[in-house]
Amino acid sequence: MSYFEAALEIHKENFEPYRALIVLDDKALRRYVLSWGPQLVHLDNEWPLDNDMASLWSCVKVDFSALADLTGHSLPHVMGYFRQAQGLQLIYPDGSVPFAVTKLLRKKLEEITSV
Repeated sequence: MSYFEAALEIHKENFEPYRALIVLDDKALRRYVLSWGPQLVHLDNEWPLDNDMASLWSCVKVDFSALADLTGHSLPHVMGYFRQAQGLQLIYPDGSVPFAVTKLLRKKLEEITSV
């Protein structure tokens, strides 16, 4: 496991599950979480300056054009929603999404499809 992965794992373990609830109320933000994936990030540096999330994000390049294509939003809107999802830690710099968010969305899908 690289230093980057180890530092990110600490943040993943400390995710506050209640943050996942926002994706149920914000359709646009939910679209970003659903679109987020490893194909949108490229790791440039495995040695962040610190263990904080800002340092981890500084190690990757995000393909905002591809994210715009996936979400159907213009680049200014993409940047706004990206910053929101990033700030709430609903997306991670390795292209993953917190387990609590994934679990919540799966549960919601099950509710919808079982009707």
